[in-house]
Amino acid sequence: MEAILRIFWKELVQVLRDRKLVFSTLVLPVLLMPVFVFGPILFQNRLLQGEAERVQEVAVAGLPEEALKALEAARLKPVPVPDPEEAVQEGRFPAGVAFRQGTYRVYGRLASGLGASQVAVEKVKGALQALKEAKVAEALARAGLPKEVLSPFAVEVVDASPPKERAGGLLGFLLPFFLVVSVLSGGQVVAVDATAGEKEKGTLEALLAAPVPLLQIALGKTLAAVAMALLSGVAGLLGLALGGALSARFGGGALTKRGETLVLGGQVNLDLGGFLALFLTALLLALFMGAVMVALGLYARSFKEAQSYMTSLYLLALVPLLFLQFRGFLELEAWHHLLPLFNVALFMDALLKGSATPLQAGLTWASTLAYAALALGLAVWAFGREDVVYRN
Repeated sequence: MEAILRIFWKELVQVLRDRKLVFSTLVLPVLLMPVFVFGPILFQNRLLQGEAERVQEVAVAGLPEEALKALEAARLKPVPVPDPEEAVQEGRFPAGVAFRQGTYRVYGRLASGLGASQVAVEKVKGALQALKEAKVAEALARAGLPKEVLSPFAVEVVDASPPKERAGGLLGFLLPFFLVVSVLSGGQVVAVDATAGEKEKGTLEALLAAPVPLLQIALGKTLAAVAMALLSGVAGLLGLALGGALSARFGGGALTKRGETLVLGGQVNLDLGGFLALFLTALLLALFMGAVMVALGLYARSFKEAQSYMTSLYLLALVPLLFLQFRGFLELEAWHHLLPLFNVALFMDALLKGSATPLQAGLTWASTLAYAALALGLAVWAFGREDVVYRN
């Protein structure tokens, strides 16, 4: 045990001595995570709000007087042009309207998503819809019919999600996603330096010649990578929580095609048992990924090659997490909590929603621990192979 702790401390101290590395790994994520995750949404909302309040010019052709007045009432300035579609294509107007043969045709540059053109088009559509409803109401009044004849009943959609699920927002998807990224970015700093880095420096041979079992050497290096991965994961989660709080405070959300606002961020509403379960899950994830990174780093011939392996590991680790966004279409079964990484994402999502069960916890923890043991065994096997250790 003493040898494991010595190796663990040696690897950890060697990394922590680099203040720039500590700042970029542990401090910078807390500062930049809110900016990267929620900053663009908040900034976009401010731009869209400002564009909606501004009087925009729109190209028009053949519009009757009543339609022109409706556009002006919607904070739009109609400008007559021969061809509104061409004017919009050339970028001279954010939107255009043409009235031909009883049809209003609205033009906008919508391929790029939300922007000034999308806002102008929505304002035009709203103005014309209001004009249409007013004309229908007039026709009904002339016929002696009430307006309610067009809407005999109302439809109201109510979110029946449990309170914890509503409060969590998108954190169920964002938390495991950024946790894996933070764990990998922090753990690779130690894992690569403790394996491929020692190969290049020529100190690995001396360590292997010491009277220390290979299991203890591999475990010491893995635990150092796990510790740094956990610290980086906590830093990333702090940044994510801070960003979620700021997003909720300043009204961060994403506008859907139906005009609904999809709230981002969310709140972590866990009791002590939930926090302990979240921490244990993060610890087992860090142990699993730390052992994998140590094994890959030792297999690499050089520091540069090890970094390329870590990049590939990033991509492979993110693939199962991407499927988490389709969890609403899946009929989740017990065996889903045995899939590596995907099980961690599912369990964290269930924790935040308050729907986690002891069976899900047991399957997730047991399977992740088993994968960590297999990865650690792979690292020990690599330490025992001379063709791996000396392949530089």
